Amino acid sequence: MKLYDSIINETDLILQAGVCRHTPPDPARIWKDRKESELIMLRDAAFELGGSGHNSVNYTCVTTTPNLIPEDEIIVCGPDLPDIREDVPFARIILLETEDLMEQTDTEKAYRAIRDIEFIRYHVFPAGYMVRVSSTSNEEQVRVSRKVVNAGIRFAYVGGTYIRKYHTLPLVKHVRVIFVTDPATVAALLPYAEKVDSITKTLTHILDGLPTDCGHCKMKSVCDEVEGMREMHLGKKRD
Repeated sequence: MKLYDSIINETDLILQAGVCRHTPPDPARIWKDRKESELIMLRDAAFELGGSGHNSVNYTCVTTTPNLIPEDEIIVCGPDLPDIREDVPFARIILLETEDLMEQTDTEKAYRAIRDIEFIRYHVFPAGYMVRVSSTSNEEQVRVSRKVVNAGIRFAYVGGTYIRKYHTLPLVKHVRVIFVTDPATVAALLPYAEKVDSITKTLTHILDGLPTDCGHCKMKSVCDEVEGMREMHLGKKRD
């Protein structure tokens, strides 16, 4: 599946224009996952990522293209958690290399795999790092406690938590977790969340087996724009 490849490439180009640090996950420094959401009161917070009206964005892209996501990696663009002193803009982006979902002979299995990937997005709970994800606006705010800032939390450690969680899905091969606090880079990434959301909705529309009359389909504009989407849609119609 290569439906998101152009967005992955454009995301990489935006990151290359900024100052980013690339690190592999360190198994010895993966931040604790609480398994459930933690309530952090504002009085106990050091700052909020994407809070106080700042831009925030979150999206996930999946690819099966070899070497597009060649290894597990964490990228940080902008100040890291120990260096932040006030609320800042924020982006968290997940790029995944997986087995080819559309080669699954069982359509229902492919659909469940996509749902499992979406499920992970809402079920990572790093200690002292309260994530609030909006399913309707593609925004994400994070409240970070003073306690964990003093304990030395870093994006690389939180990224390791996400990578470990995604690898609980057998179809996931590699995971790239991107954290952005640089205002200009966050602003440049904002438009891509809506594009990703449109592709994902169209893909689930196809896998649901809904009518494929392109002339009356509300997803037609996405099929027209995204390479490979129309062929996939028509292929499901023949099946």
